Amino acid sequence: MAYHYQHGAPPKRRISGGKADANRLLSSLGFTVVDFKPDTIDGERICRQAAWLNLKARKDDWDRVPPQALYDFAAYREGHGVWLDAARIMDLRNADLAAGFLDTGSGFPDILTEQNVLYQYPKAAGHMADASEIDALKGAAELRLPIFVLATPTSCPDGRVVRLAWVEGWDDQSSTFLLSYDESPPEQLLSEDHSDEEPFILTGSGSRHAQRSVRVRPEQPRFKLRVFQRYSPRCPLSGVSVPEMLEAAHLRPVADDGTNDPRNGIPLNAALHRAFDAHLFAFHPATLEVVTRPEGPTLAQLGITTPNLRDLAHPPHEEALRWRYDEWTRQTVGSS
Repeated sequence: MAYHYQHGAPPKRRISGGKADANRLLSSLGFTVVDFKPDTIDGERICRQAAWLNLKARKDDWDRVPPQALYDFAAYREGHGVWLDAARIMDLRNADLAAGFLDTGSGFPDILTEQNVLYQYPKAAGHMADASEIDALKGAAELRLPIFVLATPTSCPDGRVVRLAWVEGWDDQSSTFLLSYDESPPEQLLSEDHSDEEPFILTGSGSRHAQRSVRVRPEQPRFKLRVFQRYSPRCPLSGVSVPEMLEAAHLRPVADDGTNDPRNGIPLNAALHRAFDAHLFAFHPATLEVVTRPEGPTLAQLGITTPNLRDLAHPPHEEALRWRYDEWTRQTVGSS
Protein backbone atom coordinates (compact mmCIF):
# COMPACT_ATOMS: atom_id res chain seq x y z
CA MET A 1 0.00 0.00 0.00
CA ALA A 2 2.82 2.45 0.84
CA TYR A 3 4.62 1.72 -2.44
CA HIS A 4 1.39 1.91 -4.44
CA TYR A 5 0.47 5.20 -2.77
CA GLN A 6 3.78 6.81 -3.72
CA HIS A 7 4.55 5.20 -7.09
CA GLY A 8 1.13 4.27 -8.47
CA ALA A 9 1.88 0.56 -8.86
CA PRO A 10 2.36 -2.35 -6.46
CA PRO A 11 5.85 -3.78 -5.87
CA LYS A 12 6.69 -6.91 -7.84
CA ARG A 13 7.56 -8.90 -4.75
CA ARG A 14 4.73 -10.18 -2.56
CA ILE A 15 4.96 -9.79 1.22
CA SER A 16 5.00 -12.72 3.61
CA GLY A 17 6.07 -13.10 7.20
CA GLY A 18 4.33 -10.10 8.74
CA LYS A 19 5.76 -6.77 9.91
CA ALA A 20 9.45 -7.71 9.89
CA ASP A 21 9.36 -8.88 6.27
CA ALA A 22 7.27 -5.88 5.23
CA ASN A 23 9.72 -3.48 6.87
CA ARG A 24 12.69 -5.11 5.14
CA LEU A 25 10.91 -4.87 1.80
CA LEU A 26 9.96 -1.23 2.34
CA SER A 27 13.55 -0.39 3.32
CA SER A 28 14.88 -2.10 0.18
CA LEU A 29 12.41 -0.02 -1.89
CA GLY A 30 13.81 3.21 -0.46
CA PHE A 31 11.36 3.91 2.36
CA THR A 32 12.45 4.94 5.85
CA VAL A 33 10.75 2.83 8.48
CA VAL A 34 10.43 4.67 11.80
CA ASP A 35 9.80 2.99 15.14
CA PHE A 36 6.66 4.53 16.61
CA LYS A 37 7.80 3.61 20.12
CA PRO A 38 11.57 4.20 20.09
CA ASP A 39 13.93 3.30 22.91
CA THR A 40 16.37 6.20 22.37
CA ILE A 41 16.14 10.00 22.24
CA ASP A 42 17.54 10.00 18.71
CA GLY A 43 14.79 7.56 17.72
CA GLU A 44 12.12 9.82 19.21
CA ARG A 45 13.55 12.82 17.35
CA ILE A 46 13.37 10.88 14.08
CA CYS A 47 9.83 9.77 14.92
CA ARG A 48 8.62 13.35 15.47
CA GLN A 49 10.28 14.62 12.31
CA ALA A 50 8.76 11.75 10.33
CA ALA A 51 5.33 12.61 11.77
CA TRP A 52 5.85 16.21 10.64
CA LEU A 53 6.71 15.11 7.11
CA ASN A 54 3.61 12.93 7.01
CA LEU A 55 1.37 15.73 8.27
CA LYS A 56 2.75 18.09 5.61
CA ALA A 57 2.26 15.45 2.92
CA ARG A 58 -1.47 15.10 3.57
CA LYS A 59 -3.56 15.42 0.44
CA ASP A 60 -6.01 17.82 2.08
CA ASP A 61 -5.03 21.18 3.51
CA TRP A 62 -2.29 20.30 6.01
CA ASP A 63 -2.76 23.70 7.64
CA ARG A 64 -6.21 22.57 8.80
CA VAL A 65 -5.37 19.18 10.28
CA PRO A 66 -8.20 17.27 12.03
CA PRO A 67 -7.54 16.38 15.70
CA GLN A 68 -7.68 12.63 15.02
CA ALA A 69 -4.80 12.83 12.56
CA LEU A 70 -2.69 14.65 15.15
CA TYR A 71 -3.40 11.91 17.68
CA ASP A 72 -2.62 9.19 15.13
CA PHE A 73 0.82 10.73 14.58
CA ALA A 74 1.41 11.26 18.34
CA ALA A 75 1.60 15.02 17.85
CA TYR A 76 -1.19 16.07 20.21
CA ARG A 77 -4.31 14.80 21.96
CA GLU A 78 -7.32 17.03 22.44
CA GLY A 79 -8.26 17.99 25.98
CA HIS A 80 -4.69 18.63 27.12
CA GLY A 81 -2.71 21.82 27.54
CA VAL A 82 0.75 20.41 26.97
CA TRP A 83 0.63 16.89 25.53
CA LEU A 84 3.26 14.69 27.18
CA ASP A 85 2.41 11.33 25.53
CA ALA A 86 3.86 9.62 28.59
CA ALA A 87 2.60 6.12 27.75
CA ARG A 88 4.48 6.02 24.45
CA ILE A 89 7.84 7.50 25.51
CA MET A 90 7.86 6.93 29.28
CA ASP A 91 10.95 4.72 29.06
CA LEU A 92 13.11 7.38 27.40
CA ARG A 93 13.67 9.50 30.49
CA ASN A 94 12.64 9.56 34.12
CA ALA A 95 10.86 12.89 33.62
CA ASP A 96 8.11 13.69 31.10
CA LEU A 97 8.94 15.17 27.69
CA ALA A 98 6.51 17.48 25.93
CA ALA A 99 5.33 16.43 22.48
CA GLY A 100 2.92 19.24 21.61
CA PHE A 101 0.62 21.94 22.93
CA LEU A 102 -2.30 24.08 21.86
CA ASP A 103 -1.43 27.79 21.75
CA THR A 104 -4.51 29.76 22.75
CA GLY A 105 -2.93 33.08 21.80
CA SER A 106 -2.84 34.34 25.38
CA GLY A 107 0.87 35.13 25.33
CA PHE A 108 2.39 38.17 23.65
CA PRO A 109 0.29 38.86 20.53
CA ASP A 110 2.47 41.85 19.65
CA ILE A 111 5.49 39.67 18.84
CA LEU A 112 4.23 36.74 16.80
CA THR A 113 6.18 36.17 13.60
CA GLU A 114 6.34 33.47 10.96
CA GLN A 115 9.66 32.35 12.47
CA ASN A 116 9.09 32.38 16.21
CA VAL A 117 6.82 33.34 19.09
CA LEU A 118 6.94 34.02 22.81
CA TYR A 119 4.67 31.66 24.73
CA GLN A 120 3.68 32.14 28.36
CA TYR A 121 4.16 29.29 30.80
CA PRO A 122 1.11 27.02 30.90
CA LYS A 123 -1.12 27.49 33.95
CA ALA A 124 -3.37 25.04 35.71
CA ALA A 125 -6.97 25.75 36.73
CA GLY A 126 -5.81 27.60 39.84
CA HIS A 127 -3.83 30.04 37.66
CA MET A 128 -0.51 28.79 39.01
CA ALA A 129 2.19 27.75 36.58
CA ASP A 130 2.04 24.00 35.91
CA ALA A 131 5.51 22.88 36.97
CA SER A 132 5.33 19.44 35.33
CA GLU A 133 4.38 20.86 31.93
CA ILE A 134 7.04 23.56 32.18
CA ASP A 135 9.68 20.94 33.04
CA ALA A 136 8.45 18.80 30.15
CA LEU A 137 8.94 21.68 27.71
CA LYS A 138 12.39 22.45 29.11
CA GLY A 139 13.30 18.76 28.96
CA ALA A 140 12.40 18.60 25.27
CA ALA A 141 14.52 21.70 24.69
CA GLU A 142 17.57 20.31 26.46
CA LEU A 143 17.34 17.04 24.49
CA ARG A 144 16.80 18.87 21.19
CA LEU A 145 13.38 17.34 20.58
CA PRO A 146 10.95 19.24 18.34
CA ILE A 147 7.46 20.10 19.60
CA PHE A 148 4.20 20.39 17.68
CA VAL A 149 2.58 23.79 18.22
CA LEU A 150 -1.11 23.96 17.38
CA ALA A 151 -3.57 26.80 16.98
CA THR A 152 -7.26 26.92 16.08
CA PRO A 153 -7.89 28.77 12.81
CA THR A 154 -10.92 31.05 12.82
CA SER A 155 -12.00 29.72 9.41
CA CYS A 156 -11.96 26.09 10.52
CA PRO A 157 -12.75 25.55 14.23
CA ASP A 158 -12.69 21.77 13.78
CA GLY A 159 -9.13 21.77 12.44
CA ARG A 160 -5.73 22.78 13.72
CA VAL A 161 -2.92 24.88 12.31
CA VAL A 162 0.26 22.89 13.02
CA ARG A 163 3.88 24.01 13.17
CA LEU A 164 7.03 22.11 14.05
CA ALA A 165 8.83 24.15 16.70
CA TRP A 166 11.87 24.03 18.94
CA VAL A 167 12.11 25.58 22.37
CA GLU A 168 14.92 28.06 21.83
CA GLY A 169 14.99 29.49 25.33
CA TRP A 170 13.01 30.57 28.37
CA ASP A 171 12.91 33.12 31.16
CA ASP A 172 11.52 32.04 34.54
CA GLN A 173 11.07 35.61 35.80
CA SER A 174 8.70 36.58 32.99
CA SER A 175 7.34 33.00 32.64
CA THR A 176 7.96 32.87 28.90
CA PHE A 177 9.27 30.36 26.39
CA LEU A 178 10.75 31.33 23.03
CA LEU A 179 9.82 28.86 20.30
CA SER A 180 11.22 28.95 16.78
CA TYR A 181 9.55 27.30 13.80
CA ASP A 182 12.17 25.46 11.80
CA GLU A 183 13.13 22.07 10.40
CA SER A 184 16.26 21.87 12.57
CA PRO A 185 17.03 22.80 16.20
CA PRO A 186 18.52 26.17 17.19
CA GLU A 187 22.29 26.41 17.49
CA GLN A 188 22.12 27.86 21.01
CA LEU A 189 19.76 27.30 23.93
CA LEU A 190 18.93 30.61 25.63
CA SER A 191 18.22 29.86 29.28
CA GLU A 192 20.18 32.67 30.98
CA ASP A 193 22.02 35.86 30.11
CA HIS A 194 25.67 35.65 29.00
CA SER A 195 25.70 38.79 26.87
CA ASP A 196 28.60 40.42 28.76
CA GLU A 197 30.80 37.51 27.68
CA GLU A 198 30.22 38.32 24.00
CA PRO A 199 31.72 41.10 21.85
CA PHE A 200 29.35 44.04 21.54
CA ILE A 201 28.32 45.06 18.03
CA LEU A 202 26.00 48.05 17.71
CA THR A 203 25.21 47.95 13.99
CA GLY A 204 24.42 45.28 11.46
CA SER A 205 20.84 44.22 12.21
CA GLY A 206 20.22 42.84 8.73
CA SER A 207 16.56 43.86 8.96
CA ARG A 208 14.53 43.61 5.81
CA HIS A 209 11.33 45.00 4.36
CA ALA A 210 8.37 43.00 3.20
CA GLN A 211 5.94 44.21 0.54
CA ARG A 212 4.03 47.44 1.23
CA SER A 213 7.08 48.77 3.14
CA VAL A 214 6.19 46.81 6.28
CA ARG A 215 9.31 46.04 8.27
CA VAL A 216 9.77 42.37 9.05
CA ARG A 217 11.37 41.81 12.46
CA PRO A 218 11.70 38.06 13.03
CA GLU A 219 14.30 38.69 15.74
CA GLN A 220 11.96 40.74 17.98
CA PRO A 221 10.69 37.81 20.13
CA ARG A 222 14.27 36.63 20.69
CA PHE A 223 15.36 40.18 21.49
CA LYS A 224 12.58 40.59 24.06
CA LEU A 225 13.48 37.31 25.77
CA ARG A 226 17.15 38.28 25.99
CA VAL A 227 16.30 41.75 27.32
CA PHE A 228 14.15 40.14 30.02
CA GLN A 229 16.96 37.74 30.87
CA ARG A 230 19.51 40.53 31.17
CA TYR A 231 17.52 43.18 33.05
CA SER A 232 14.56 41.19 34.49
CA PRO A 233 10.98 41.84 33.34
CA ARG A 234 10.64 45.20 35.08
CA CYS A 235 10.59 48.75 33.80
CA PRO A 236 13.44 50.47 35.70
CA LEU A 237 11.84 53.91 35.30
CA SER A 238 8.27 53.20 36.41
CA GLY A 239 8.56 49.98 38.40
CA VAL A 240 5.97 48.17 36.25
CA SER A 241 6.74 44.45 36.43
CA VAL A 242 3.79 42.88 34.60
CA PRO A 243 5.39 41.13 31.59
CA GLU A 244 2.34 41.70 29.37
CA MET A 245 2.73 45.46 29.91
CA LEU A 246 6.43 45.53 29.05
CA GLU A 247 8.25 45.91 25.76
CA ALA A 248 11.89 45.65 24.74
CA ALA A 249 13.02 49.05 23.48
CA HIS A 250 16.06 49.39 21.21
CA LEU A 251 18.54 52.16 21.99
CA ARG A 252 19.74 52.20 18.40
CA PRO A 253 16.62 51.09 16.50
CA VAL A 254 16.58 48.29 13.97
CA ALA A 255 15.47 50.89 11.41
CA ASP A 256 18.83 52.61 11.99
CA ASP A 257 20.72 49.31 11.61
CA GLY A 258 20.82 48.66 15.36
CA THR A 259 21.44 45.08 16.41
CA ASN A 260 19.38 42.83 18.66
CA ASP A 261 22.10 42.54 21.27
CA PRO A 262 20.29 42.90 24.63
CA ARG A 263 22.86 45.54 25.64
CA ASN A 264 21.31 47.66 22.88
CA GLY A 265 17.97 47.45 24.65
CA ILE A 266 16.06 48.22 27.81
CA PRO A 267 12.70 46.97 29.17
CA LEU A 268 10.11 49.76 29.30
CA ASN A 269 6.40 49.82 29.89
CA ALA A 270 4.45 50.34 26.70
CA ALA A 271 3.72 54.05 27.31
CA LEU A 272 7.34 54.91 28.08
CA HIS A 273 8.47 52.95 25.03
CA ARG A 274 6.28 55.21 22.88
CA ALA A 275 7.69 58.29 24.60
CA PHE A 276 11.24 56.99 24.18
CA ASP A 277 10.74 56.40 20.45
CA ALA A 278 9.28 59.92 20.18
CA HIS A 279 12.54 61.28 21.69
CA LEU A 280 10.71 62.78 24.68
CA PHE A 281 13.55 61.59 26.91
CA ALA A 282 16.92 59.84 26.78
CA PHE A 283 19.64 58.53 29.10
CA HIS A 284 22.89 60.36 29.75
CA PRO A 285 25.62 57.84 28.84
CA ALA A 286 27.94 58.85 31.70
CA THR A 287 25.54 59.38 34.62
CA LEU A 288 22.68 57.09 33.44
CA GLU A 289 20.28 59.90 34.39
CA VAL A 290 17.06 60.43 32.46
CA VAL A 291 17.15 63.70 30.51
CA THR A 292 14.01 65.38 29.19
CA ARG A 293 13.27 68.22 26.80
CA PRO A 294 13.40 71.74 28.30
CA GLU A 295 9.87 72.40 27.11
CA GLY A 296 8.58 69.11 28.56
CA PRO A 297 6.95 66.81 29.17
CA THR A 298 8.35 66.50 32.68
CA LEU A 299 9.36 63.33 34.48
CA ALA A 300 6.08 63.40 36.40
CA GLN A 301 4.05 63.83 33.23
CA LEU A 302 5.86 60.89 31.66
CA GLY A 303 5.19 58.71 34.69
CA ILE A 304 8.88 58.26 35.51
CA THR A 305 9.37 57.64 39.24
CA THR A 306 13.02 56.52 39.13
CA PRO A 307 14.85 58.93 36.77
CA ASN A 308 18.01 56.87 36.26
CA LEU A 309 19.31 53.38 35.44
CA ARG A 310 21.76 53.10 38.32
CA ASP A 311 19.78 50.36 40.05
CA LEU A 312 20.39 47.98 37.16
CA ALA A 313 22.99 45.32 37.94
CA HIS A 314 23.99 45.33 34.26
CA PRO A 315 23.25 48.60 32.43
CA PRO A 316 23.01 48.93 28.64
CA HIS A 317 26.26 49.23 26.70
CA GLU A 318 27.76 52.74 26.82
CA GLU A 319 28.18 52.82 23.04
CA ALA A 320 24.44 52.24 22.56
CA LEU A 321 23.55 54.81 25.23
CA ARG A 322 25.83 57.39 23.63
CA TRP A 323 24.41 56.85 20.15
CA ARG A 324 20.88 57.32 21.48
CA TYR A 325 21.82 60.38 23.52
CA ASP A 326 23.49 62.03 20.51
CA GLU A 327 20.44 61.26 18.39
CA TRP A 328 18.13 62.67 21.09
CA THR A 329 20.27 65.82 21.26
CA ARG A 330 20.06 66.25 17.50
CA GLN A 331 16.30 65.73 17.54
CA THR A 332 15.83 68.11 20.48
CA VAL A 333 17.94 70.91 18.96
CA GLY A 334 16.25 70.43 15.60
CA SER A 335 12.78 70.80 17.10
CA SER A 336 13.54 73.82 19.31
